[in-house]
Amino acid sequence: MPSLRSTVRPTRLPAIALLIAVAVIAACRAALPAGRAGSPAPPTVIVLSLDGWRWDYHTKATLPAMRRLIDGGVRAEELIPGFPSKTFPNHYSIVTGLYPGHHGVIGNSMVDPAIDGRFTLANREQVGNAAWWGGEPLWVTAIRQGRRASALFWPGSEAAIGGVRPSDWSLYDGDVPNEARVDRLLAWLDRPVAERPVLLLTYLGDADEAGHTYGPDSAELTAALVRIDRAIGRLLAGLDARGLTGQVNVVLVSDHGMATASRDRVIALSDYVDLATVDVVDVNPNLAIIPKTLTADDVYRRLAGAHPHLRVYRKAETPAAWRFREHPRIPAIVGVADEGWSVLRAPLHANDRFSLGNHGYDPEVRAMHGLFVASGPAFKRGVVVPAFENVDIYDVLARVLGVVPAPNDGDPRLAARLLR
Repeated sequence: MPSLRSTVRPTRLPAIALLIAVAVIAACRAALPAGRAGSPAPPTVIVLSLDGWRWDYHTKATLPAMRRLIDGGVRAEELIPGFPSKTFPNHYSIVTGLYPGHHGVIGNSMVDPAIDGRFTLANREQVGNAAWWGGEPLWVTAIRQGRRASALFWPGSEAAIGGVRPSDWSLYDGDVPNEARVDRLLAWLDRPVAERPVLLLTYLGDADEAGHTYGPDSAELTAALVRIDRAIGRLLAGLDARGLTGQVNVVLVSDHGMATASRDRVIALSDYVDLATVDVVDVNPNLAIIPKTLTADDVYRRLAGAHPHLRVYRKAETPAAWRFREHPRIPAIVGVADEGWSVLRAPLHANDRFSLGNHGYDPEVRAMHGLFVASGPAFKRGVVVPAFENVDIYDVLARVLGVVPAPNDGDPRLAARLLR
């Protein structure tokens, strides 16, 4: 649209003509898509979590929306999760830059002697209890520095962490379709610039659900990838329509990958230890065990070496690369199965439900590695970088947003590889 301001000469028009001209200018500016009218928008980042999207899934289907972001941005060959490679620990590592053993969300199920109740994904009261969530997530960092930041269904966003909630948030509802989640983000972007969040996060779970139920090489998994790509395409079309494509950064991440599981590769804990003597806090394929009537050494002796595809450690002896020794929630006995093996409390029976895909294995297992793609004005174009750890993302996004990051475990040098 040509500039109306350049055609108006107020000093040569009658007063009524000047008023009309000003009204026309105001109407035209109000009609422009958000982001074009008024003052320019500050740096903005949209983060989509694609739960369970393995590092190589972009090669398994025709995914035009993801391909657009990859071609126009930067992609990591792989994104390496922390231990355990499960959903809540790694979503929270992405937004805090801390390993699970440091931020304290050490599993999808946890206990803490200082907190009443047991943390599980189904216990919504505990999921919303800020006492479980250590560190400082990126939305808190942004809000404390005068920005607005909104999160829809991101793990941790239901709690007032450090006394701060996201500017917009909702209780998790898995029945909300992907299209509605994307539309919620676009509605946030339709606000006036001063009221618009600069950080927007949401979660899409299709790939994880299909991978667990049918396995990572199934037709159902491929269909889930296509559904997710349609949701990404809906977001990109919404940005295009609003004139925001060149102003907003879009980041795709995943918390972990997925490995093929089999009913023929099952380890039953009850074959080696009386379950009445221990509290099995987390299981399959990683173990978190608190002794009850036995000592920690008793439990260790019964499980260490009991099965050739199960590794068991005392808390102080877990692999150094996991950074999984210091936090008081880490139990006395920690274990993990080899890739493709499942650890169950009791033997599997013919009619028992069984997941054909699994995650939670050692982060060094390549099938556990996830996705990182970023495209927008802050990021390089057409670049593929070597694998990096998900704790490195927090610093990068803080730099894009122009906020000072909280102390974290990430490598700040990654920004130079990703950003323009």
